[in-house]
Amino acid sequence: MHGSGDEDGPVDPDGDARAYDGDFFRAWTIAGYVIIRGNVITDAFNGVHFFNQASESTKEAFARNVLIEDNWFVRIKDNAVEPENFAWNWTIRRNQFVDCYMPFSFEMQRSGYFYVYGNLGWNVHIPGPEGDKHAKGVLFKFPETHIADGPHYVFNNTWLLRAPITKKKRFAKLEHRNNLIGYATDADKFKWEACSPFGSGWSFDSYPSTELDDLFRFEEDCFTRSWGSLGIIFDGDVISHRDFPDRLRQAHYDIGKNARYAAFQFQDQTIGLPSGLKITKAPPAVAFSIELPDKSSSLFSPSNYCVGAWQETGRIEAFDPSFAVIWPTPAQYSEGAQS
Repeated sequence: MHGSGDEDGPVDPDGDARAYDGDFFRAWTIAGYVIIRGNVITDAFNGVHFFNQASESTKEAFARNVLIEDNWFVRIKDNAVEPENFAWNWTIRRNQFVDCYMPFSFEMQRSGYFYVYGNLGWNVHIPGPEGDKHAKGVLFKFPETHIADGPHYVFNNTWLLRAPITKKKRFAKLEHRNNLIGYATDADKFKWEACSPFGSGWSFDSYPSTELDDLFRFEEDCFTRSWGSLGIIFDGDVISHRDFPDRLRQAHYDIGKNARYAAFQFQDQTIGLPSGLKITKAPPAVAFSIELPDKSSSLFSPSNYCVGAWQETGRIEAFDPSFAVIWPTPAQYSEGAQS
């Protein structure tokens, strides 16, 4: 249940849609080393939900090394993937997200080495009952303040959206690259302003120019423009929204030179059909350097590299997390027992 009674007040199931706060997988301050693979999670409140409430001196030993791959998240009312507090070395790849309110809630205080790639998503129907206050949604939810111990890569994903990429607050060392984003213009109550890549509150007209406190207050209702100091990069993306990239650049969002607008059509927008989220002659992608948790780095530039999750040979491939490579498989456990 959402709400503890003493701290949050009594839960009102009739008046509060957030009363039912269940998760497919919930972890309270565990070490990590978790693989979540091949599940179909439907009509839930949350999907994968980690808490790291360890002491200040020990928290880095928890919520590490998580692999979430090849799952379906369908009609998740709140967040499909939600690491809270502190988390490190997560790979989220080749999943499908269907009508999830917020696929990714990254409201962490500290984190690093996140790799989000090869995912597909359809965000067409408004989740929840008619009149529900929590219905607009967003692709990424971020915190007011955030410390990055390493990069967070979001690359080569493909989305059919009726919602923004993000619309509030800030997130350090975020690299959003080579993603392909189209819009569900036939969706009920679709509005271009509401689904602008950084929401509807990004106007530069009232942006404070001096006081830091004023800046933080302003960014409660719009995505930060402090990209240089926070290490935020948006480059190589192809997005079919009229605000991207020129109008957002004019509003002082430092979008990279390789990001571009394109009026493309997916082959088949049938919800839940992965192959339908392909386009004819996908634009070329831009190579970039990926840093691993051991501090090594290499140029990511596959053969015939193009924008989006789909490549000529299938879904985008990258490296496997080291902990998952050496992790024993069920077959290996069985062989060990027999020997």
